[in-house]
Amino acid sequence: MSDADTPESLGFDFAPAWARKSADEYVSRYQAKSYDERTGREERPRREGGDSRDRRPRRDRDAEGRPPRRPRREGPEGERRPRREGAEGERPRAPRREGGRPFERREPVKPLDAEIRILPNQKNLGVIIKTLQGTHVAFPVKKFVNLFLENPQACLVRFEAKPETEVQFWSCKTCGLVALSEAEVVQHALAHHLEDFFDVAEEPCDPPSGTFPRVAKCTLTGEWVGAPNHHSYRHRVAELAARAGMPERDYLRTLEMHTDPESIEAWKQSVTKQTVYRLKAKPAETPAAPEPASAAEGAEAPAEPAPEAPAEETPAETRPAYNRDQAEAIFRRDILPTLVAKAKHVCLPVSLAQTSPSLPLRLLLKYTLRDEQRYPRSLFFALRGAFRHRKFTLFRGNDARGPEFVANMVPAPFTAEHAVREIKAALDYVTAHPLCTRAELLAALKTELADMDIAVVARQIAFLFQKGHIIEYYNGVLALPEDNPKFRKLPEEMKRERAADEAEAKPAEEAPAPAEEVPAPAPEDETPAGQSVEPPAPEAAPAEPVAEVPPEPAPEAAPAESEPHAPVQEPVPEGAPDEAQ
Repeated sequence: MSDADTPESLGFDFAPAWARKSADEYVSRYQAKSYDERTGREERPRREGGDSRDRRPRRDRDAEGRPPRRPRREGPEGERRPRREGAEGERPRAPRREGGRPFERREPVKPLDAEIRILPNQKNLGVIIKTLQGTHVAFPVKKFVNLFLENPQACLVRFEAKPETEVQFWSCKTCGLVALSEAEVVQHALAHHLEDFFDVAEEPCDPPSGTFPRVAKCTLTGEWVGAPNHHSYRHRVAELAARAGMPERDYLRTLEMHTDPESIEAWKQSVTKQTVYRLKAKPAETPAAPEPASAAEGAEAPAEPAPEAPAEETPAETRPAYNRDQAEAIFRRDILPTLVAKAKHVCLPVSLAQTSPSLPLRLLLKYTLRDEQRYPRSLFFALRGAFRHRKFTLFRGNDARGPEFVANMVPAPFTAEHAVREIKAALDYVTAHPLCTRAELLAALKTELADMDIAVVARQIAFLFQKGHIIEYYNGVLALPEDNPKFRKLPEEMKRERAADEAEAKPAEEAPAPAEEVPAPAPEDETPAGQSVEPPAPEAAPAEPVAEVPPEPAPEAAPAESEPHAPVQEPVPEGAPDEAQ
């Protein structure tokens, strides 16, 4: 085989293209270059001269090779901008959000494991019961429920911890506030009830003496806080932070330090008065007079002792004065044990529970009230039990799941075969015209019984309403007594409800004017014809501590309540109010 027939000549060289060339070409390319033995990188000579764009500009450095310090920003007229410092002089370096407040990671709030019930206030419930006892008109129970829900001061809330849990409720005996920890109640008592036991007064004092390099000033209120090295600084910061409703850590960021002598002197002049606390004098107790012994006949009766003069109150100037820390120490030692109590269940007004310092308790109350607005379960059963205890009649209209009504009469059918003329005519008209109004009935009887006085006819009809032979609803509609008497709403009432729903759907800035006050229902004989009777709104009770008063016992046990966060789309238990009414 000739050289032309070798595999190389036939194209059978499968090596890469760079390997088919001679190695001299690659060797000569890198012979003139030098490499660093430590890093293996090519060593390049430093550039001398050339265009300034070929290299990055370097800052001027001092003899030790350090870059120069940046010039400090200055305020107007060449004054240096004051540096915002913390309590110990260090600059706070906390991340900030868009609102300027530092971001704090908080632990999620655990739901409160306790039972909660919304109950009517006994004082406001008495107004409703007194109104029902004075009339025989049937009112819907849902209207009374809405009256209580619209007025938080007329409702009570009952918290009851489960036996297997360690939850306890701490309450303040002075105002009735409830919290989940003793520390929260103690803080509330120090902030709101300290002046109930101490007389607070301001007295002149000498300005602080010593060397104070700087003083702090609040940027929110413009008040002087004090010098960080003064003994009153910590207490002053805590007082102003509590007044602003901020944690001390956040409040310290609102302070600015002043080092000029004028500011230091201004702070000294602002604290030339001190607040002193003196214990209030207790009222002197008058001892009980001893009972006179029975004298024998002929013996002289002992002379009555002269009444003792009341003890004079100790003047305030003679009582010892304390500063804030000393007053708090005396308050914690002698007074707090008598103001704080703990229990497994408490009952207090809703308006007071909404101001509790415990967040889990407020959230549980908020969600429960929201569920009560949608489906009034707890308050409905409490009102129904109270009505049954007062011997009122409860019945449902139209069907077994219709709206529930309460009235001070017992529906009873009446046979009009041997009745007087006007009573028979009234029963016949209501039977022939079901769901007519009282005005329509009086107009028909006036035409049919033209020879009789209409006042006499109205008194006879009032007898039928009183005995339950004819049911009169709050809107004037009449119905005959049945298992589920018929009921309907008047067009004017439906129009008002539709307008109220549209007003609630509008934004807050377009809220309508408050509705006119509805007068209390007149007696049955004096009610004008055709005028509907509205239930009176319960008067607002003062926010005072309410003792735990359980609802009046009902003859039948109320069904068990569901959890406050139960979904609304659940099967409605029998006997519960229909939401569609």
